[in-house]
Amino acid sequence: MSRDVIALLPENPGRRSLLEALAAADPALRIRLVAEGTLVELRDDDGRLLLAVQSGQRLATASEVDRLLGEDLTDDLPAQPLWVEARGAEVEDVATRDLARRFAEALVERHGGVVWEAEPRLTRDAPLLGATDHPAVSAVTEKNAVLVQDRPVVPLSNWVVDALARYGREGLGLQMVTPSSSTITHALRGLLAEPNATWVVRTAGGHHYDGFNGLPLVWRENVGYVADPRARTEEGPHADFRAREEYVTGSLLHVDLQVDHPAFDELELGEVVELLSTRLAGAPPSVWGVAEPLAQEWDTGRLTALARGRAPGETTVLFHGPHGAEPTFSGRWRAARTASGVREHVRFTVGSEGQPDLDALEPLVRALAEQDGLRSMTVRRAMGRADLTQPPRWAGVPVPVGLAVGAEGVNAVGKATALAAPVKGRAFGPPMTPVVWYRIGDGAEPDGWTRFKALMRHLRPPSPSRR
Repeated sequence: MSRDVIALLPENPGRRSLLEALAAADPALRIRLVAEGTLVELRDDDGRLLLAVQSGQRLATASEVDRLLGEDLTDDLPAQPLWVEARGAEVEDVATRDLARRFAEALVERHGGVVWEAEPRLTRDAPLLGATDHPAVSAVTEKNAVLVQDRPVVPLSNWVVDALARYGREGLGLQMVTPSSSTITHALRGLLAEPNATWVVRTAGGHHYDGFNGLPLVWRENVGYVADPRARTEEGPHADFRAREEYVTGSLLHVDLQVDHPAFDELELGEVVELLSTRLAGAPPSVWGVAEPLAQEWDTGRLTALARGRAPGETTVLFHGPHGAEPTFSGRWRAARTASGVREHVRFTVGSEGQPDLDALEPLVRALAEQDGLRSMTVRRAMGRADLTQPPRWAGVPVPVGLAVGAEGVNAVGKATALAAPVKGRAFGPPMTPVVWYRIGDGAEPDGWTRFKALMRHLRPPSPSRR
């Protein structure tokens, strides 16, 4: 079970203060420094991991506290509080939550601030009892690493990112267990939607279902959670999953964009994210990072420096718009070297309580065409929560709104063919190397996917044998 306790501090505790807080948790436990001191572990005499503490993060804005923990915590905090997170391991015979709480309270008593912990809603589940050597992982099977998070809003935390890296290298999938009353952030949703991940939702009655499709799950020894073979197909998703009305509060617009750049010294990355967000949400991103909370203020210069430092490897970061603003947006940005330069891949979602501004899409494509390098852009519309958190409830499927094809794709099929598609296209940019924008619909028509598939068949380049 989750044993998260967070201390929100106005100042950075010194080394002595941190050691005294660890002693307040339990002076008999042994201290072990991990990852060059960025993680501190408390272990008992048998070597079992009982408590892990991450090094403090200075947040660029206290709004990340509001977004992930609740609106009522920041009144007595500075604009840029320090976030110190402790996590007790899953050990049956030790109250590890008490260890985490004593540690956090000792820090707050000395430095001021606030202690946060979630009211537990999960009961102990026999298959998940037992400690592992990772503070976020409750069980490791032959196929999966299983994490349990008992929080109202479950983020893509550093714990989760580290578990994914460690066990992903061993070829294991990731399974996240949450209560049915929890929501997950947009960033975590992107991870759990991957093929090697599963969102396991536990109901108040002790049953489990997949948080994305509602199908019943059961525990299988040495594997983890799997589809329940006893469930009858005609019964469909779990009843809790079908209760959507009170959970779907807005409309979402998903944009998937790829842009290519030639490599040169003055190239600054991330500007395409700013173009997307200002055109579709009225503001640039507020914060970015590799895990939540997103601790750094948005800065394309620092983003570019990070990508240059990691080249030729890929760089992936998360970003989020100003918390509380309408509309809300969030996304993932990735930069990778190509044979001819650098490719930026942006997955961007904007949520609003009303109707999305679809009229902003065509001017956006025109602006992208003027900058050169657009490879492709797809736009889909879906129902969901305006704050971009995802409950384990049915909200329908995304429906295509539009598709932009860059000059390379247009050249592959020919401009005349591209403009003769079953969906009317508009060309922008240079006449010889245009970008073509296809407005498929409003994302609410029942034939949206049919029109999209017809368009894709038309734009498929002819095979060599047909030329």
